[in-house]
Amino acid sequence: MTDHSDINLTNADLSQLIGDIYDAALTSEWVGVLDKIIEATQSNKAFFFLQKLDEPRPLLSEFKINFDYSMDAFNDYQNRVFEDPRYQVTKNAIEGESLNLNDHIDITQHKGSYFYDNIIEPMRSHQSLAGQLIRDGNYESVYVVNRGLDDPKYSPQDFNLIKLLTPHMLRAVHTFKSLQLYKHYASISKSILDQTDKGIVVCDKAGRIILSNQFTNEHLASCGQFSLENNRLALVDKAQNRELNHYFSQCADLSFKGIGTQESIVIDGADDEMIIVSLSPFRDRGGRNEFDTPCCLVTITFQRSLNWELFSNKFGLTKRESQLVKAIYSKKRLNDLVSVFNVSYNTLRTHLQSIFRKTDVNSQTELMIKMNMFKG
Repeated sequence: MTDHSDINLTNADLSQLIGDIYDAALTSEWVGVLDKIIEATQSNKAFFFLQKLDEPRPLLSEFKINFDYSMDAFNDYQNRVFEDPRYQVTKNAIEGESLNLNDHIDITQHKGSYFYDNIIEPMRSHQSLAGQLIRDGNYESVYVVNRGLDDPKYSPQDFNLIKLLTPHMLRAVHTFKSLQLYKHYASISKSILDQTDKGIVVCDKAGRIILSNQFTNEHLASCGQFSLENNRLALVDKAQNRELNHYFSQCADLSFKGIGTQESIVIDGADDEMIIVSLSPFRDRGGRNEFDTPCCLVTITFQRSLNWELFSNKFGLTKRESQLVKAIYSKKRLNDLVSVFNVSYNTLRTHLQSIFRKTDVNSQTELMIKMNMFKG
């Protein structure tokens, strides 16, 4: 097996990530790939696009961020991308080249400029690693990860990972561009209504229900966590409902921009059940979008919770390790948990390595597989 000790991923996690990249070329589900790259590089966001130069809208545009951001600043960036001082560096990059942009430009020298004060600062985009994927005169494609001004500088290991992933991303994007594979029903409404194992809801930015499947109508009103009054999708818990309303607006605002992202809320249900509410922009792929208003797609899945007491006792986990493994199972990232646990990122990594040793696994992927053995 190849030794990748110069990057911040185990061989197993790296293999899984590379596999996900090639899967995304066929399925167009890139958000999970960006999520893993963010986690591996401890970044605050990742952005990825593919554009035909003579067309106004990208063929593919994916965006994942792990903090609350200003939609105005994001939209401003979309309209002013060529004003980014770093573009003067990337515009000379060749296809397949990886760049640590902070090695080429000191972005803080641009303090006081409109772009720095109104875009870079609120979007926390002070540090950037990038991979130039396509640059052939007809198409342009690049992916970028960011850290903020106060975050640690990207390490050589972080940049080595980007350099390792870039050729795989390049081949995957070429595959996607060639295939233009969009797996859709002739009718989007029919594809939603035919789903029987989860709740599928299309909502506008105010949470008003435009379309819902039978599973939603039969299960949500009776489970005690949701409210469907006045044809609006709402959560009974006030704090979670505020979060839900924020995601409604955020995702709907991106629906006609062709940009993909995903946000999730995890709810403890009854009888050891866990409810995952995932929201994403409802994007028009292939010109079959039947909805003429900005809206978002809400997916609601019900999962059996783990027997946490049995799991913790089986492997002799401490109270803090049990709390951490629960958070990981709920799709929380380590860099999001620093403030929750009030400890450093390195301390969380130490706890996680202890959990790996006790459960005899080598990665978070293997840990998730082992945890799923304790469902119900």
